[in-house]
Amino acid sequence: MSRLPLILLVIAMSISIASSQIKSDGSGFASLTDNYSDRAIDMDGNGKLDYLNVDVGVHVAHPGEYSLTGYLYDQDDREVAWSADHKNLTVGNHTMQLAFDGKAIAKSGLAGPYRLGNLSLNWGSATLGLIPCAYTDNAHQTASYSLDDFVDLNGSDKILSGSGNGQILLTLSISTIVPVVSGSYMYDIEALNIPPISTPFDIISLDPKKFAKGGYSYGFEGLYIPGKPNNFTVIARGVENLNIGLMKLQGDLHRTWISSQFLANDSAIAKAETDLISPRGSYHVRIFGDAADNASQVDLIMKVEKKLIVDGAFSLGINTTGFPEGSYSIKAQALNGSFCFDDLEFGDREI
Repeated sequence: MSRLPLILLVIAMSISIASSQIKSDGSGFASLTDNYSDRAIDMDGNGKLDYLNVDVGVHVAHPGEYSLTGYLYDQDDREVAWSADHKNLTVGNHTMQLAFDGKAIAKSGLAGPYRLGNLSLNWGSATLGLIPCAYTDNAHQTASYSLDDFVDLNGSDKILSGSGNGQILLTLSISTIVPVVSGSYMYDIEALNIPPISTPFDIISLDPKKFAKGGYSYGFEGLYIPGKPNNFTVIARGVENLNIGLMKLQGDLHRTWISSQFLANDSAIAKAETDLISPRGSYHVRIFGDAADNASQVDLIMKVEKKLIVDGAFSLGINTTGFPEGSYSIKAQALNGSFCFDDLEFGDREI
């Protein structure tokens, strides 16, 4: 599964689960045991809470891959945050974990205690299909937490501007070190634009009869972004496996999805990649899994590649909300043509 479409192919094919579709618990594959507990996690010891973790007890009658998704709500039933877990489980009782991102909680501006609701347990994967196993909308109430306890969500736009005529390969790379907590690792990017561009643009659909796999291109003033290359890659080092969860808000409909699990090789490296990226959307992305034995940290690398076709002056805003400070890079490489590189520059714009 080295080239399995991970995230946005599933959205494009609507293999995502709306809350109205997952209220059946008659499959007999697995059930919720009504055992819950919550605790706050400060992963880097800076005094700010990175995650609010809720343990969820499940009983498995049929072994296999299981996905768990859930939401936090405040006392007025306003949505606070979303989380997901994905594990290979054997028959018996197990604990799955919903680690709610502290940045998302702080961004909501809604204080606790929180209600765990819209909790759904499903058997299967993105490739095998999903079978609903259990659902509840009133699972657990957490302890009280202050918004000031959680880490803030900061971000800025990097402005790529210049002029010329020809092609540029734009590569956005994100690298970060994630601590291991109780044998697991997790990293969330909140409010990630797909593609990670904040400049207003036009979406141009590609006819699948004329272009392989169809897809999308993007039109901007002074430049055009063709449908290919469109590569998105995630690499995790020091792990047993890699999972990617995604939540997108489309009006009143929540679309959530979790990848099939990617197992690490003998060097404890897991890799997942796709070349299908859905246009125009803001997503909450979760990267998580089990760390390798005795690992105290996990190295994560994420990379997005796009080609720019430039004709004149341009200014492109690249959104970096949720990226680790000082751990990302943006590279613009001229492939052909003529450019005035004195005008090719990066600048900050707070958002």
